[in-house]
Amino acid sequence: TGTHESLLDASQFIATIEKRQGLKVACPEEIAFRKGWVDAAQLEKLAQPMSKNLYGKYLLGLINEKIF
Repeated sequence: TGTHESLLDASQFIATIEKRQGLKVACPEEIAFRKGWVDAAQLEKLAQPMSKNLYGKYLLGLINEKIF
């Protein structure tokens, strides 16, 4: 993204993908959880400080979700 406009385009693209698929793009906590680097208890501990925003709720939702 070399210009302000291209940066805005990239951010809108990511927002659209996340909204349509219901998944976060490049979510470090989710990657660590799915790779087995952190367990459910550790993920919950990471997510608790953010539990009132959509990102924290997303992370907490991963705990009860089947890993694909």
